[in-house]
Amino acid sequence: MVFELLSYNLYDLLRNTNFHGVSLGLTRKFAQQLCCALDFLSRPELQIIHCDLKPENILLVNPKRSTIKLVDFGSSCHMNEKIYQYIQSRYYRSPDVLLGLDYTMSIDMWSLGCILVELHTGEPLFAGQNEVGQMMKIIEVLGMPPRLLLEKSRRWHVFFERTVDRTYVPKAACQQPGSRRLSEILGVNTGGPRGRRLHESGHTPMDYSIFLEFVLRMLTFDPARRISPAAALGHRFFRRSNSNPVPSGANVLQSGQCDSVSNAPGLFCLKLTN
Repeated sequence: MVFELLSYNLYDLLRNTNFHGVSLGLTRKFAQQLCCALDFLSRPELQIIHCDLKPENILLVNPKRSTIKLVDFGSSCHMNEKIYQYIQSRYYRSPDVLLGLDYTMSIDMWSLGCILVELHTGEPLFAGQNEVGQMMKIIEVLGMPPRLLLEKSRRWHVFFERTVDRTYVPKAACQQPGSRRLSEILGVNTGGPRGRRLHESGHTPMDYSIFLEFVLRMLTFDPARRISPAAALGHRFFRRSNSNPVPSGANVLQSGQCDSVSNAPGLFCLKLTN
């Protein structure tokens, strides 16, 4: 098989920034393309779960352009033909997979949320050293998973202990659940991550608040409530920037347009062949 020659991946891009991350504007361009790709995969005739979304599997087409392509479908599966339970690279693994719950295409949206934060901050959002550590990193930022989710889990005992009043508590040492706030990681009110974007155009507190809202819709414990690719494409994160409004008539993609984006600058259409 012969494939087109692509450039370096988004992890390499982050390394080129000395892991300081890329701007919100570039993060937005990458996010829109990835939402479009996942929306394409969710079409009724496809229903494909990628299962290994991470910066290393997202490649630039040209090192001087923002067009990207999603690669490595070696772990992917159809919704009705799930083969593996051990899926997703650890830093981007969704809590539903960690807990051994039945998974859907929403696991890719969780991974995307993790990736977008990493692209802007330069650092993985949840960098657990093992599965237990990964869950602890998640709850430090997002708090405890809903009790109903844990009661459905076959693996809750790996991560939590259950008290006599059926309250779940973390089994491993970790910071107070919810104590490491995502708003502080992003620097919503302090000029971006570590203050590096202070006074930079397109990085106002309003811009960051919209980005935070967008990412949190992906990082929702309950997969049924996690934002879909179609809904994500309509989010205001893609419609405006507080300091740089999207011009009238600009190309803002909606669900259903992702099969015709190959002609749009900075966007791509994922084409699957037998």
